[in-house]
Amino acid sequence: MRAPIDEYVQTLDRALTGPGRLKGDMLREARHGLADAAEAYQEEGLPRAEAERLAVAEFGEVRALAPAYQAELGLGAARRLALKMVLVPVLVTTLADFMWRGSPWTTSSTAQRPPAGYLFISHAQDYLGYLWAGLAVSAYLWLRWTARSGRPAGRLTVRAVGLVTLTIVCLTWLTGTVIYLWSLSLWDAALTWPPMLIGGLLVGAGYVWLLHSAVTCLVAAPRRLPVRS
Repeated sequence: MRAPIDEYVQTLDRALTGPGRLKGDMLREARHGLADAAEAYQEEGLPRAEAERLAVAEFGEVRALAPAYQAELGLGAARRLALKMVLVPVLVTTLADFMWRGSPWTTSSTAQRPPAGYLFISHAQDYLGYLWAGLAVSAYLWLRWTARSGRPAGRLTVRAVGLVTLTIVCLTWLTGTVIYLWSLSLWDAALTWPPMLIGGLLVGAGYVWLLHSAVTCLVAAPRRLPVRS
């Protein structure tokens, strides 16, 4: 039979969804608080099992506390996602320069000029990048400000951050993939240019990382509380 504190923490664990590390920190904090309360009861002469039961009862029911914990998890997921959305465009821009700088098809005097459609999609991707960076910085600063002001953003804000991230990343990834594959078809040298191949893999990994974080953010958004009659 599990100890009351272990049972309580496992029940709380099952009730919450969100980033693993942040969730783990919250569960450890809850466990430490329960353990401290149980030790205080033990010092009064109570057996360990009884001390743990009293500590758990004093802490509160999981179903009553879970919404507050879930709200904190959702906000933590949104803040982390916004920060990643600030960092990844820097990575993508750096890799794009790495992939093209000194490439044979840009230095050769006989290199084929990209068609108008290629240039249009390339410029569209650039503008998406500007929009991405602006929204990411705004979201991160907004979430930080609301947390410090004691008025943390709610469910709609967390879901909006996740949905906007999914939309922008999918659009940017789509245009980037089109440009990448079109480049490989235009210039044979791109097929064997190491920076092009390595950069493509790293950019793809960055997008997958963001998409996973966006889905985690949506899942961690505080649930809508039922309306009581």
